[in-house]
Amino acid sequence: MILVTYVPFYRIHEVLLYFTKNCEIISPRECWVFVDNVYHEKQKELLRKIFPDSYLLSTGNWRNRTETWLEIIRHASATDDECVVVDSDNLLEDSFKEIYSALKDAPLYTLMNIEAWSNDQTRATYLRRSRKIGEITIRGETRPLLLYKVYEGPGPSLFRGGSPFFIGPKQVVVFRKYPSEEILRGIERAIREVDPWLRNFINDETPLGIIAYLMGIKEVYWTFGSYHLYHGSTPSRQTPFLVALAHVQFANGLAKVFRKKEFTYYGLKYRLAFWKNFLNLLSV
Repeated sequence: MILVTYVPFYRIHEVLLYFTKNCEIISPRECWVFVDNVYHEKQKELLRKIFPDSYLLSTGNWRNRTETWLEIIRHASATDDECVVVDSDNLLEDSFKEIYSALKDAPLYTLMNIEAWSNDQTRATYLRRSRKIGEITIRGETRPLLLYKVYEGPGPSLFRGGSPFFIGPKQVVVFRKYPSEEILRGIERAIREVDPWLRNFINDETPLGIIAYLMGIKEVYWTFGSYHLYHGSTPSRQTPFLVALAHVQFANGLAKVFRKKEFTYYGLKYRLAFWKNFLNLLSV
């Protein structure tokens, strides 16, 4: 098993605060850290000084989460080993290995943090696109095992918030099966159709949902199993019409590369969202 986390350069302290503990909890074969916004040799020197020598360090100046994820998946798929990717501000439960064993047959699954699961509104949002298929028992505690629908097509959801493509909760993502290089290259081409300063408006969950869908995985297993230590380093609210514009450009790129009607619908939904939010902005 490989344990991975990813951070922008300004959050590298989270590797020392949380990721080192995660490595201790599950004792993976290797620990990998991907750091974005690294463009100078002095930055690399600093990282090598503060991170343990045993960590495999990968750096880049991707400047967005999507391309960072593509690099993680590309590296992991070359190892022929299972990969656990954990958000840098999340601590795994010490029972993680038991969850890992309980879901040994899932090609891809995710974990929600316990704080989000305990929040009625957040939980309901995720359950709306999920169905319960069973339960797992971890140290005497029964937890639901759910499947999250990664693509929500035309219908009432057209006028509801949220992306048609979404992997579900992704504080922890476990890959036992990987996408082809063709899929990774295609998504890479599509994200580069988005203006660089808009790319980070596309959340991680959307490209991950697209990857799953293109792999033929229509529903992703999930349960809960981590703790979220909120970093508070960036504003939580984004300008809605800029978010919509980023998704429109991404959807256009995907439609051009993969020629699937699902991506045309994805673009339509966010075109409507763009004009709605743009007109709202003008009326202020």
